Amino acid sequence: MTLLAAFQVLLWRYSGQSDVLVGSPIANRNRAETEPLIGFFVNTLVLRTRLAGGLSFRELLGRVREVCLGAYAHQEVPFEKLVEELQPSGA
Repeated sequence: MTLLAAFQVLLWRYSGQSDVLVGSPIANRNRAETEPLIGFFVNTLVLRTRLAGGLSFRELLGRVREVCLGAYAHQEVPFEKLVEELQPSGA
């Protein structure tokens, strides 16, 4: 999580955007019946962190931790379904 926080700070510095989203693959093998199977079960997690001004790095780490734990708790939701439901507008 420390590397993710540092990477998001780097993206924030280069882009000037305070809302940073990073896509991360996850194995998505949280059920016992899928563990012995061979195949590609990867799902994409979107880790969104808001980097408001005045945050210390320790506070940012706490925020990134919350974001990651929340994403891991809902990792079974397919990325395609998430995009379909949210219908984000293209930039």
